Amino acid sequence: MLRAWRRGVGPTAISAKEAESRSRLAGATLVAGSAWRGNRGCGRLYGDAFKRSGICALAIAAGLAVTATASPAAAAYWYGGGWFGSGHKHRHTHKTEKAKAADRASKETSANTPKGPLQIFISINQQKLHLYGNGVHVADTSIATGVPSHPTPFGVFSVIQKQVFHRSNIYSNAPMPYMQRITWSGVAMHEGKDIGHPASHGCIRLPRDFAIRLYRLTKLGTRVIIARTELKPADFADPHLFVHNEKPPEIAALASPNGVETAAAKPAELTAQASGIGGAAADAPAIASAPAVADLKPAAIAVPANPAAPAGSNSAPTSAPGPGDIAKTAVAKKLPVAIFISRKRQRLYVRQNFEPLFDAPVTIAQPDMPIGTHVFSALEFTGPDRGVLRWNVVSMPGEPAKRVRYVEERGRHGKTWRREIEDDRAGDPQSPQTPAQVLARIDIPSELSEAIALMIVPGSSLIVSDQGLGDETGEGTDFVVVTH
Repeated sequence: MLRAWRRGVGPTAISAKEAESRSRLAGATLVAGSAWRGNRGCGRLYGDAFKRSGICALAIAAGLAVTATASPAAAAYWYGGGWFGSGHKHRHTHKTEKAKAADRASKETSANTPKGPLQIFISINQQKLHLYGNGVHVADTSIATGVPSHPTPFGVFSVIQKQVFHRSNIYSNAPMPYMQRITWSGVAMHEGKDIGHPASHGCIRLPRDFAIRLYRLTKLGTRVIIARTELKPADFADPHLFVHNEKPPEIAALASPNGVETAAAKPAELTAQASGIGGAAADAPAIASAPAVADLKPAAIAVPANPAAPAGSNSAPTSAPGPGDIAKTAVAKKLPVAIFISRKRQRLYVRQNFEPLFDAPVTIAQPDMPIGTHVFSALEFTGPDRGVLRWNVVSMPGEPAKRVRYVEERGRHGKTWRREIEDDRAGDPQSPQTPAQVLARIDIPSELSEAIALMIVPGSSLIVSDQGLGDETGEGTDFVVVTH
């Protein structure tokens, strides 16, 4: 198929056969027109007999012969209402220099980005995005965040959806190229205009080249942190952080104080349950920290009935698997996990691949004292045996109280009213406590720590916050903490 230019329409695909036919017709028309104009001039000299001599027919035949030898591809371009065999080149479909430059920049950024988890930091005051790879600063760009009437939320987010070309289902089907969603309520990073100052309805607009480069670097689960000021991650080591353990420890168990035993299913029994064939759970010792595990809530784990038991049998139903058993299943997926500890709920939650695994109570000393919001990220294995996790941490600043003053204004007709004016904030206050102080206040039952030790790998994260699970945390998300 060839491409032709239609008047006022643009390129149109036509077949080679049609192009050849049109080319011949165009050539014949041009030659015939020339012959007719010449014939009219000659007629004035030699009379009407010359016009009837058949010269016109010979000229038309010659024109057809000439155009028949021309390549259809050379003549198949429509411009200005006629077909021309030369002098006009069709619009090529090759990449422009700008697109090629974007591709080169994307490859250079990928080559210069350290291998490891990516972290994106948005600074509202600066209208800047700062990109880190494996804890190392990689790139910056100017952005456009939400206007005061539609502000961009502050907090801890992650990329939960990606589309090369997306249209807003909220704002008049507006285009959002290279969209990377961070909330299901409508906040995303995408290519946009008016960069350098607040201009959006809450999204983070990026320059085109950077939007393309960032889109190709990130993956689902990439951490995005939005704050008023610029935040920088810092390497962090603490004995209270989770450590990686390849071998699952033997889980000891004791009877709970209320006499109810929590059974821990054995691997063989779990296999039988998965295949739909299994018997009643064997008696197993209860787990040491009885109150914590008794309150354990596995997420969306259905325990199949025992088909082998005869009707009317009094066999005990199989109990839900404990954290150690859930951890063994999660390890097989070889994916990072996300852990969230809420001071408000005094509870620990675990997710993997945007799906909840389990949650359980923890003890936080001085529960009425704020701790702030802190994000710990496991970056890579270090040490001689590559068995020690390297972590970094970012602490979210607290929100200062608004400084408001009132001004009385008088109208034309003597009417007065008070107008509220919010002064510029001097800056965000520091987090109530340091990361080390926060971790020292949290007491996690040993069986939970051991289960998490099996799952913790580079790319995993721990968020500790005063808040509970907000409305943005749900199906198809990591833990989302909106601080403002």
